[in-house]
Amino acid sequence: MGHHVATVILIVMSYICRFVRAGSVILALHDASDVFLEVGKMSKYSGAEGLASVSFILFVISWVILRLIYYPFWILRSTSYEVVMLLDKDKHDTLIPIYYYIFNTLLFCLLVLHIYWWVLIYRMLVKQILNRGKLSDDVRSDSDSDHEHED
Repeated sequence: MGHHVATVILIVMSYICRFVRAGSVILALHDASDVFLEVGKMSKYSGAEGLASVSFILFVISWVILRLIYYPFWILRSTSYEVVMLLDKDKHDTLIPIYYYIFNTLLFCLLVLHIYWWVLIYRMLVKQILNRGKLSDDVRSDSDSDHEHED
């Protein structure tokens, strides 16, 4: 549910700020890695552990490439640096700089979330390696009740 709300906010803000190209590319980047995540979840729930492991590895690779490399070094660079040249040409609209700061602040917040989520994904990857390829439960679902059953 939260993912869909964030997607709607991204789309609406990109239209309001006239950054439709950036919003569309960011949406495509996120959806591309989500495909592997959903295949992995379905495989895990249906008992296809091998396919779940392969899907998780593909998810991790796509996450690193799209969200930790491509997103900050191409997308954020474009929205924070290259768009300034366009803003200088379009000085007749005084609201664009305000939209520029709001939009880029939210995009940098998204980068912080990517880094936080990467830490969680990395923990799962380490667990998978230690379990010799068997995908363990989601790191985010760890709770005190889970630790009580280990004793």
